[in-house]
Amino acid sequence: MRASDIFVSVKRITKRALLRNLALASRLRPGESLQIEDGREPLVILRRKKRTLTAHDIHTKLDRICEGAPEMATLAVLNDLRK
Repeated sequence: MRASDIFVSVKRITKRALLRNLALASRLRPGESLQIEDGREPLVILRRKKRTLTAHDIHTKLDRICEGAPEMATLAVLNDLRK
């Protein structure tokens, strides 16, 4: 995973500007971040990008979850639930 997969842009503001307009932090879009300049080390507030899963990713995760589970006849289970 690359950093560009997580972050898009960084806005730099002062602590005073944040306190005057708190909505700056709450309205961050996915992939945006705020760097608040105050003192020696800046504080970074970020909102990660939303990751869209491909069909291959979904099947890989499902296979990992079901690893070691016994095989079952899913059609028989569905028919039993419908009764």
